[in-house]
Amino acid sequence: MRRLNLILLIAGTVCLYWMLKRLGWAKLGLYLCHAGYYLPLLFVPYGLVNLLWTVSWGCLLPDKMSRPSPGRLFLLFLAGQSLNQLTPSASMGGEPFMALRLKDFGVAWEEATASVVIRKGLFVLSLTLYSFLGLILTPLMSSISVFRLRFLSLGVLALGTGGLSFLIAQRKSPCVSAMRFLEKCRLCPRKLKDKERELVELDLCLAGFYHKYPFRIFLSLLTLMLGWLIHAVEVCVIFRLMGHPINFGPALCLDALATIFSSLGFMIPGALGIQDGGTILVAMGLDLGAALAGAFTILRRIREAFWLSLGLAAAAVANQKTSERKQAVSSL
Repeated sequence: MRRLNLILLIAGTVCLYWMLKRLGWAKLGLYLCHAGYYLPLLFVPYGLVNLLWTVSWGCLLPDKMSRPSPGRLFLLFLAGQSLNQLTPSASMGGEPFMALRLKDFGVAWEEATASVVIRKGLFVLSLTLYSFLGLILTPLMSSISVFRLRFLSLGVLALGTGGLSFLIAQRKSPCVSAMRFLEKCRLCPRKLKDKERELVELDLCLAGFYHKYPFRIFLSLLTLMLGWLIHAVEVCVIFRLMGHPINFGPALCLDALATIFSSLGFMIPGALGIQDGGTILVAMGLDLGAALAGAFTILRRIREAFWLSLGLAAAAVANQKTSERKQAVSSL
């Protein structure tokens, strides 16, 4: 898996460099320099997005006594997001980290694991709804070809099918069912078999949450959708910084359709190359211009690097505190 991710990452980097070179460094530089002293505004919208998505995760932690403070939960969410995007784990590397750190804060392990599993399913569902909204609005905003819309529709369909299947499976004893399947194939490791009792408890926690807290599920999904709308506002901010303001409608279409390409590139850390090339293609279909779209992707990568760096720093601090806590316990 790591070798495959590395090969894909190198290929994506080469493709991105080739695309930007074809667009012309001089044109890209003019758009980037236009931001000037207002460049720090680039980081604000995504901060609000992360805040809303942290609140969405907090909705899935009903026990107020064991739930970390909003600030700690925010930093923990940033750390998980960074690990998702930068580690060779198909966008799943942050969830185990988030669950383990929640356990360190005193959250029961089955509740901690259930919260990140349910949040992941709801996130995919919200992404599907957001992409579908973009598909509906795009024909009203531009003359993008029917072939491109059909191709993007297939991507949304695949994403939605996977997301719904994941959510439905959470209510069907997924852990024990997976273990039984491995046993039939004679591939179940002994360590997993020894944890059958814990897996049963996790399955009960997952299924029970949907029955016990349906309003929290709805509230979490709604907050995720609000985060996606702020994600579209970020597009408006970036284009205004480049001196080419656009309305919220085209911004939402560009952002929603570009997320489809990002989702298809989940095997590449940061979806490098796939996300950028897809954004440029969608922007051209919306008559925004290839060079302007290229500068837009660069600014988004700058924003991404800023928040990923904060997330990695938060992950390092969390790991250090966990190690210190374990050492203190062992010394006693």
